[in-house]
Amino acid sequence: MNRFFRLFSVAVFAIMAFVACEKQDPVAQEPTIRVSLIDTGSSSATIFVAATNADECAYMLYDGDVITADRVLSEGVAIEDINSTIEVANLTPETTYYLIAAARNSAYATLSESVKFTTSKGEDNGGGGNNDDDNGNTELPDIDGVENITITKTQDGRWYQPYNYYVTFVRDNGDRIILDFYTLDETMSSYLPYGQYSLGNTYDPYTIHSESSGYIPAGVADGNGYNFTDAYVSVDVVDGYYSIYMMLTYDANGTSKSIQGLYNGLMSGAAVPEGDNQGAKKLIEVIDVGSTSFKFRINAEEGQYWRCSVVDKRVYDQTASNPGAWVVTYGFMLEGTLTFDWRNGEMCEHVPGYMMNVSSSTDYLILAALMDYSEGQENNLLGGVEIVQVRTEAESAGKGTVEVNIKEINTNDILFDCTLGDDVWCCYIAMMETANLQEIKDGKYALAGYESYEECMLSLIPSLSHDSMRQFLESQVDYRWDYLKYTTSYTMCIKVEDMDGGVSFVELEPFNTL
Repeated sequence: MNRFFRLFSVAVFAIMAFVACEKQDPVAQEPTIRVSLIDTGSSSATIFVAATNADECAYMLYDGDVITADRVLSEGVAIEDINSTIEVANLTPETTYYLIAAARNSAYATLSESVKFTTSKGEDNGGGGNNDDDNGNTELPDIDGVENITITKTQDGRWYQPYNYYVTFVRDNGDRIILDFYTLDETMSSYLPYGQYSLGNTYDPYTIHSESSGYIPAGVADGNGYNFTDAYVSVDVVDGYYSIYMMLTYDANGTSKSIQGLYNGLMSGAAVPEGDNQGAKKLIEVIDVGSTSFKFRINAEEGQYWRCSVVDKRVYDQTASNPGAWVVTYGFMLEGTLTFDWRNGEMCEHVPGYMMNVSSSTDYLILAALMDYSEGQENNLLGGVEIVQVRTEAESAGKGTVEVNIKEINTNDILFDCTLGDDVWCCYIAMMETANLQEIKDGKYALAGYESYEECMLSLIPSLSHDSMRQFLESQVDYRWDYLKYTTSYTMCIKVEDMDGGVSFVELEPFNTL
């Protein structure tokens, strides 16, 4: 039995080595071309053609006798995209056809293996998979030598890098199909891009890596199985869910076996590509957003388990996180439809012991995913992680007033009076190093996601004033602020909250410790 492994660390090294190699001249190599039958109807068939090192390609229908590459290229239908899905139309119902393709470059011409198929009886609208098979799967065509399989679910789907997705498809008999997809460099770690993937040992986009993809029979441990020798997988999105067709070949102890299957549904660990999720039910629904609160609902069905996590976007961005790993690691597990009123300083009613922390003018991410709650699968995502970004509103302008009189400046402390106006509910004071404050003024507020310097400070000051001695609920006289650095410039920054909940920002003149 061959062995294949999950080769993330090896893959990174291999990518570096691959990039460093000089590309070979494709004209000096013989072209290859492969044709796979995806679907048949009564008057059409869908094929996938993949070629390498080719300047031109074509396909044609013929009578099954001996044929040459030159004839296919001269009399056949030209193929513009050498790695594409093609619909062959205007066919006759209940008729057997032979199809073949050819590729050519400046030095060589070559033929593909021929494909034999029979169109079905009755009318169709350009395909539709009307042939039955032994598994009762009416969406797969009958192909000589190919076993039709039924895929029940996906599991263990996760991203290793922004363009590397590794997923397990599970058959109805428990056998597992491991596919290691390499996608587009610009893909953010959330979804599997749709398109046609083929087997290879490179890390090019739309490649299924041959060294870490394979077939594991039921009862066989991870890391053991049969590597695929050929593979074609088509990824599409239909009505908001993945529709994945696969044609796979592997060598089982000297016997070549080919299987084909179709999976329609959620993809473990992968969200649906943006713009193609029409018809899919939204898991997260934002109901209301305030300055220090937001309200949302998880729209799961009764008995449907899920994990949810809420995080400041700045924290999430700093970790370069895999959203699936974030949900599994930090998310709380609940079930059914629940509504959360996320309010600053209040306990979460559905998650005992969890305290809310919500600042104004701040971006938050709500992450949620459906979970497989069967025994031993509690941390396995049934589908992709849905992510919704919420920006809290700015606090309303206040009218409270505060007077500060600095009496004494020493090496490590200052002494001052703080007098609150009659309309002040409370104020927060932060002693900021002037140099750090200047960096915020010079643009760091924008990098932190704020629209203005004042907006940033109103959000920042309370977090630097958490000590109760620094929250003035009434006027203070002879208050000493210690633990300052010597010979350092400081600026006193104050957030004032009035009786009506409005806020204002006060920045005093800088001073220098001795």
